[in-house]
Amino acid sequence: HNFEEALFKGLIAAGYKMKKSGGALITVRDTDQPEIAGIAKKFADMGFSLYATVGTASAIREAGIEVSVVNKIYESDDNTMTLVESGKVDYVISTSAKGRIPTRDSVKIRRKAVEHAIPCLTSLDTASALANILKSGYTQDNTELVDINNINN
Repeated sequence: HNFEEALFKGLIAAGYKMKKSGGALITVRDTDQPEIAGIAKKFADMGFSLYATVGTASAIREAGIEVSVVNKIYESDDNTMTLVESGKVDYVISTSAKGRIPTRDSVKIRRKAVEHAIPCLTSLDTASALANILKSGYTQDNTELVDINNINN
């Protein structure tokens, strides 16, 4: 539970608003697809609208969870980037294949999420922990935060 609380505090300290409803964009590498449905279900159970790229969406649908398919950047002008810019997404879950090639969709999506102050979770463990936090009712008010700028040395 400590990891979850630390994650929550870190995201709050970084200035993110931890919304308990809204939308989540999920796009994960093939090897993560078998595990993504469980995490998607946590967000769906809280009432989040789920958006996913085609491969990820089919993994989520197979588990009986409703999800809207979003085009990858090169597939259409209406795509993951325009979705992030639209304000409909409050969390991005994006895992990518090895290597950080700037032209990759995953790198562009993460950059766009940062520009729009949207938490971007790049591992399934972190995404699952965040879902648990949101479900458990942690709030900024009941989680003690330490202002690192005002600690007396």
